[in-house]
Amino acid sequence: MTADVVRSAVEQIGRRLEDQLAPLRGLADQVAHAAQGVAVGALREKDLAHLIAWITAELESEAAYVSLGFAAASGVMAERDHYLLWLQRRAGGIGRLRINLSQNDPDLYDYFDMEWFSGAERRKEPSIYGPYVDYAGADFLVLTVAVPVQVGSRFVGVAGADLDPDELERWLVPLLRALPGEALVVNGDRSVLASGSARWMPGERLAVHPAAAPEGWRTVVELSPWTGWTLALAEPEVDRA
Repeated sequence: MTADVVRSAVEQIGRRLEDQLAPLRGLADQVAHAAQGVAVGALREKDLAHLIAWITAELESEAAYVSLGFAAASGVMAERDHYLLWLQRRAGGIGRLRINLSQNDPDLYDYFDMEWFSGAERRKEPSIYGPYVDYAGADFLVLTVAVPVQVGSRFVGVAGADLDPDELERWLVPLLRALPGEALVVNGDRSVLASGSARWMPGERLAVHPAAAPEGWRTVVELSPWTGWTLALAEPEVDRA
């Protein structure tokens, strides 16, 4: 019985995560289409300008997204090496994210080495990083998820979004509370993303990852592999404080 309930929760979480990826896959396809047949280093902002209206509409319809856009790989754009077509939702509305992308500036926002970007490039699959405070970008707590944009075998960048961790927790918690016992979702850095009980708080870092010590837990299940997330169901008598 417990295994069936846990399996159902894992499947529901997987479907919801895939739903979150759908707009990113759509954006990745559109960027790839725009870059198709364009010489390396010759893509220009005018080739992508038509995507602004589409990105705006997605931000207006998806509450979990704080921002959404395209981050180019090195050597893709004609105008500059670092390039973002990234829109952000603020209190005053939706607008273009403006950050320092000047190549020789010491304060350059160098996203090439950031895990959400480099992970998608390295693994050729979606990646997610956080929660973290993106001081140079969103300037508050986010999870950044990215889908690689490929033109044939060439990596041209990522379609990415900043997700609101509160929105993530809002839909995870009811699923966790429906499980037979105290359950949580934890990322690869041992940070709790959501919990079905007051035993753990979001953002709390476990001393040991459940996957590293599964004997201390009733059930430990990997969620969608690209996330690095784990669902764990506690043994009531074990204290991991």
